[in-house]
Amino acid sequence: MIHVRRNRLLINKFLNYALRLEEEQPSIAVSACVLPTSSAVNKVMDYVKLGVKVTCGERILVYGPGEIVEDCSLQAINGMWDLIKFNVDLLRETIQLLGKGDVVTIGSRIHSGLYLDTRNGPVAIIGSDLGDAISIKGPALIGPESEVQSFTVIRPGSVIYMQNTVGGEVKNSIMDRESRKPHHGYLGDSYVGKWINLGAGTSVSNLKNTLGPVRYMGHDTGMNKLGPVIGDWVRSGINTSIMTGKAIGPGSQVYGIVTSDIPPFIFYKNYGEPVMSIADRNKMIDIIRRATRDDEDEAALAALIYESTSELRRGIKQIQFRL
Repeated sequence: MIHVRRNRLLINKFLNYALRLEEEQPSIAVSACVLPTSSAVNKVMDYVKLGVKVTCGERILVYGPGEIVEDCSLQAINGMWDLIKFNVDLLRETIQLLGKGDVVTIGSRIHSGLYLDTRNGPVAIIGSDLGDAISIKGPALIGPESEVQSFTVIRPGSVIYMQNTVGGEVKNSIMDRESRKPHHGYLGDSYVGKWINLGAGTSVSNLKNTLGPVRYMGHDTGMNKLGPVIGDWVRSGINTSIMTGKAIGPGSQVYGIVTSDIPPFIFYKNYGEPVMSIADRNKMIDIIRRATRDDEDEAALAALIYESTSELRRGIKQIQFRL
């Protein structure tokens, strides 16, 4: 029901769809790992009506109370990197569900000098505010109450989900709600969680100089292009550079050149020599509470994640952190 609550704004206000699912109603769970192509959604809905439990090997794809059905034709993602891998194809298919034609605009304010290129896919602009001289190449989605700054370049595969602020250049990246990238800098083939702030000039690498496959947290992704996966509530300093395929844990703050994976709730700086320090719990929760406009649910979630990830910070000291 978390996703139901956080998507009410999108489905009720902008898509004019009456939400029929209530929290007290019993429901069948569908794994978020199922790749939501149109054919997969139709098949899953058939299984939901039957009330069956669908598996592929040891993986459960649909959690129903009925008999077990084995179906490995339902494609499932294997890690965060697959969100980026399949993003362009999913956008091409799903934007068409929002409206007819290559350009879908709903309740948006668009200023002068907007350039749209739909040769490789459609563009959807929903309840957004677009500045002057903006280039958008499809497939791309600009979601509700988002602001795109003037002179921004948005390239294929970009998802600006909801209530974001975006500037600079974005390519084949997913930005979750309330995240900010308002200044110049490059974000490519990356996943950005919610309530993130990327400082001016922050840029990411998405390609190794060897042109070889990118590994993510020890996993071979099979992808030649993959930027970082950035957790919720992360903040970067100005001119931060984040190397290919890095993972930055929730609640961390990074400065300089990020050359390694960062555990949750860490202060990290690298201006020649990497330094890590554990962030103080109470101070970080207070920062997150203020950054999220006193959202107590976000603060409580951050506290829970801080406490449950302490093992990932083992061996890292809490030091006086100065920039």
